[in-house]
Amino acid sequence: MPALQLLLPEISACDEAANECHPAVFVGAPTAQLALVGGAGGTSPDTGNEKRKGRRPVHANAAARKAAYRAERARIDYTDAPHIVDKLRETAAQLDCSVNELLQSMVRFAETNRNWKQVGLYGARNNGVLQ
Repeated sequence: MPALQLLLPEISACDEAANECHPAVFVGAPTAQLALVGGAGGTSPDTGNEKRKGRRPVHANAAARKAAYRAERARIDYTDAPHIVDKLRETAAQLDCSVNELLQSMVRFAETNRNWKQVGLYGARNNGVLQ
């Protein structure tokens, strides 16, 4: 990135100094009159990001992104007694998460810590309904 140089009246007469991109040494001129613009923190028309455009989008649009998300996940409807659902909502509020996140965590814990196929369900069934 080329540095830009401010032209001051004392040095504007020197054409070669005006075209240089580094501070020139002048006999008798104070060094505080030379100022470079650009570099770190300066303004420059060249941003340096013309070749990097970011990563390519995975999906063509928002609808395709949403369709891919839904294709990777299955939806299950959960029904239970109102007092159980209220307890789930209360627990989710205490943990600062949604009921869906709470149920996902509970199911993952239950799948990890119990062999359901071998041990069976908790509770008993009465007329086909889990008590």
